[in-house]
Amino acid sequence: MVSDKSRLITVCLLTALLWGFQIIWLDRDTRPPVWDMALHQTYALNYTESTRPASADHFRPWERSGHYPPFVHWMIAAAFLIFHPGPHIAVLANIPATLILLWAVYELAKDLAGPIAACWACLLTVLTPYLIWISRETVLDYWLAAWFVAALVALRKTHGFQSRSWSVFLGIIMAFGLLSKWFFLGFILTPLAYVFYKSRVWQNQTRLIHLADALIISGVASGLWYLPNLPLLVRHFGENAKIGALEGEPPVFSFQSFIYYLRLLEGYQLFGILFAVLCFACIFVWRKKLIKDWGFLALAIAGGWLIMTLLRTKDPRFTLPLIGLFSIISGAWIASWKATLWNRLAQVVLVALLCFQVYLSNFGISWLPERAIILRGYQGSLRWDWNLYLQDYFDIFGMPKAEDWKQDAVIRRIAEDSKGKNIEPTLALVPDLPFFNESNFAYYARLRGVPVRVSHLKSAANGIQSYDGYNYVLMTEHDQGMPWTTGASSELNQMIVDNPDIFRLVELYQLPTGDGARLYYIFREQPSKQL
Repeated sequence: MVSDKSRLITVCLLTALLWGFQIIWLDRDTRPPVWDMALHQTYALNYTESTRPASADHFRPWERSGHYPPFVHWMIAAAFLIFHPGPHIAVLANIPATLILLWAVYELAKDLAGPIAACWACLLTVLTPYLIWISRETVLDYWLAAWFVAALVALRKTHGFQSRSWSVFLGIIMAFGLLSKWFFLGFILTPLAYVFYKSRVWQNQTRLIHLADALIISGVASGLWYLPNLPLLVRHFGENAKIGALEGEPPVFSFQSFIYYLRLLEGYQLFGILFAVLCFACIFVWRKKLIKDWGFLALAIAGGWLIMTLLRTKDPRFTLPLIGLFSIISGAWIASWKATLWNRLAQVVLVALLCFQVYLSNFGISWLPERAIILRGYQGSLRWDWNLYLQDYFDIFGMPKAEDWKQDAVIRRIAEDSKGKNIEPTLALVPDLPFFNESNFAYYARLRGVPVRVSHLKSAANGIQSYDGYNYVLMTEHDQGMPWTTGASSELNQMIVDNPDIFRLVELYQLPTGDGARLYYIFREQPSKQL
């Protein structure tokens, strides 16, 4: 009973502290969601009757979330229906994921290293900089992290698939994991294989049946979405692999690819202090045998790590599900420190430093450098360094800012102008900036109930005909955004400037960066009437 109370208090208190912190941050930030975050919130609107346009009525159930599994969109839609649609409301869909993640980290750490290690593991998980950033973003990976660790807990509790009830529960969790993101399969495969081999499941008919129960439940439930979407997914995975090459990510099987996620773990997920703690923890946990089933934990980490490394497209959020497991290793080491005055003082100092780091990376401290680089890292389209700390992540995550990126103003202006001209409100967007892109313009158009169709132009190969099908175009004067998506922006912008008889200025806007944005109406000669 004591341990149950300890678990409940730890999980609920840390969840409340994290989300109290996030609410303060969200209250100070007015920026729109960036690329994928806006896209997922838009898909969530397809599941709310009041905000779904008539054009979406033809969607079959498995099509409403595009090529992404639908679970996270369901959770965002639920938040929209309980409260109202909006960027900050959408983030509330992550609160249950926090509860599940911390519960799972606690249970797994307690099983492997004891209740004190479990409390430390939960605390370190909550104080991980990258996880705090991602917890207030509507990406699939945060829920994926929660379901993955929860699945490991259920897998342990099956005791090699002896327990039918826990095997069934595992199947349900795996179904939710697969319906959150397809990467779940890559993460759970190695732990499943480890338990299958260690428990000699194939030698016991009962265990085989329980394993089959788990696989059938997860396969049938998730297959309802995956099977009809297979052709779409095949195309998506092929295109996604090409994106990795365009972004300049290192080729698979190269040295840089092998250490890629190690660099991201230190420089962008944990930062220097937590990474140093993890390194020491790995040594002492191994030498002192502080974790009961080290093979299970090590292979759960190594399997997911290897799968992500073998993908050409890479991102720090792809290995987010492993952060809770790393926290268990660090927590087991810290919990093993002898109860001396100096050790207690060291623990207090460590927590104080981590809390300071959390404030630094979320609210910023002006008298400190924005980043402290230990070593310069791999250079693709972006440079990935070894960092002591960061105050922001490529100007996307970091301190809150009260900025207006003009989505509402542009959408209202297009609606008014197109109504006066009796034309369809179709917008071509030339730049692809984090807070000024196709996804968040389309999202705000949906939120405001304005039927503006928005597309980002990526090619100028057809000359002036590249603008066919659009009645308006929006350009920025300087920064165009990510180079792998805006290679044609300079040429597209030049066409606008060189053809004032076709591109007629409607409105000028000043963006928070000081850059200028211009909205143009695309004038086309009407065919003359024959007498």
